[in-house]
Amino acid sequence: MSKLRLGIIGCGWIAPFHVQALNRLSDRVAVVWAADPETERAERIAGSLTTGDAEVLGNYRDGLERVDAVSILVPHHLHHPITLDALQAGCHVLLEKPFALTLEEADDMIAEAEGQGKTLMIALPHRYRKSTQAFRQIIDSGDYGRLFMLDAFMDEDNREYVTGGWFVKKATLGGGVYFSASAHMLDVMLWIAGEVQSVSMVGANAGLPMEGEDTAISIIKFKNGVLGTTRHTWFSPKPHRWYTMRAYCERAVIALTVHPLGKLAVEGVNCAWSSQITVSEAGADEKVLLDSDEGLDLTEEVRHFFDCVESGAKPQTDGQVARQLMKVALDAYRDAEVTGAN
Repeated sequence: MSKLRLGIIGCGWIAPFHVQALNRLSDRVAVVWAADPETERAERIAGSLTTGDAEVLGNYRDGLERVDAVSILVPHHLHHPITLDALQAGCHVLLEKPFALTLEEADDMIAEAEGQGKTLMIALPHRYRKSTQAFRQIIDSGDYGRLFMLDAFMDEDNREYVTGGWFVKKATLGGGVYFSASAHMLDVMLWIAGEVQSVSMVGANAGLPMEGEDTAISIIKFKNGVLGTTRHTWFSPKPHRWYTMRAYCERAVIALTVHPLGKLAVEGVNCAWSSQITVSEAGADEKVLLDSDEGLDLTEEVRHFFDCVESGAKPQTDGQVARQLMKVALDAYRDAEVTGAN
């Protein structure tokens, strides 16, 4: 079987994480080019590929006719036009989250992918991580009784990352931390608990130089009766755990923690990690069920994209799933606007 020919569009902070996965899957993919208007960034990404022969482009349009698929890793407001360009050129698309800025944009992309018969997958990496997969399997096993609540917290200090440019404007980010990044918690919660009955949020700007909220809390009720809460800050003075999700079941609390051991915003793909699953039952000591160094590894996510392109199967995080996730955040924003909560 010939290798999938891939182009990388956008060579910013998240791109090295994709390159790490692509290098691990080099038996299945040939990266033909890396494109970015700042060509020195594209040069760095092209040079970090194990093949070492990827072309550098200043304009992604110059390469669309020469690839089968693209990874789109650009600012949020560019997701819609670039995805449409790629699909219309006959490319399969792996698109970084969030899907789009509006549901109308999302619907455009879904319709175009269906019309072209191409795979459109949105990169929501946490559900593809091995530790998150194990977390869900433990909950679904029923060994600890019925799930009745999910609580998630992301504790981040992004003062060295959120400093200007497209990231600080609502019109280009899509909102604030809740829309941009709380999807890392929300997607896993919807994946575990199912459809949302109701959602509300409150937000505030604690100090980052951005138009949207840098700190947000939301409350969710799922149609199956499970309750959910998310808490997220980008302005923590001393982060304790980067990502924590607790599942409250009838007989135990199951906790997943994912934590960088260095400064993630600065070290990026080179940062070391710790991932752990623990279970706490009444009258018993806490037990460690999983302890690993898995971090923000996109290998399984990218592998799933390749599998779907080759087989024609629907991705786990296809346009409809990503649209549903967007709608949860936008519904919460709409409610907060009415009540003055954000």
